[in-house]
Amino acid sequence: MPKQSLKLHGLHHDKRAYLLTLMLLFSTLSIATEPASITVKAATLTLQDQTHLLNASINYSLSDDAIKALNNGITLTFNVELSILEPRRWLWDRYHANISLVYQIKYHTLAETYQVLDVKNNARHSFSRLEPALHALGTLNEIPLHALTTTYKPNTDVSLKAYLNIEALPLPMRPMAYITPGWYLRSDTYRWTPKR
Repeated sequence: MPKQSLKLHGLHHDKRAYLLTLMLLFSTLSIATEPASITVKAATLTLQDQTHLLNASINYSLSDDAIKALNNGITLTFNVELSILEPRRWLWDRYHANISLVYQIKYHTLAETYQVLDVKNNARHSFSRLEPALHALGTLNEIPLHALTTTYKPNTDVSLKAYLNIEALPLPMRPMAYITPGWYLRSDTYRWTPKR
């Protein structure tokens, strides 16, 4: 085969290898950039028989690191924090009440199930797959907030946020979790004015 055709053949082979490498790189990037996040999609607070009831929809999308830890027996603890606050024009908002709800998700290797636990009410639910477990974790239906009184002012707002509690991880994991982006799972604050 002439030298020229050898060069062209080698160039063609190099281009194919280059394109294949690019395709693999972009496919890896698309998987790696799947966002790990917590998003409060909706929330309401209603009053029924002198008790406030919280309804909320929260989307939990875990990072690969968090999923790996979960599947290796590490319990993940999530805090859902509700605040009653009074907007003020010239000063910071005044907070009238803060309530923290604690939820956990863990994987039982022997039973091969994911368990979602409402820590305050000691309510447990088991699931065979992670996706429905995360859906249940983020579905809050008529959660009674007995600590919330009805005496706050009428011109108040309500805010809700959720986050992974790194302090609840085993002690050896915490330093790395604090500096690893995949462990920083915190929602934006969802804020609304309840119906009067």
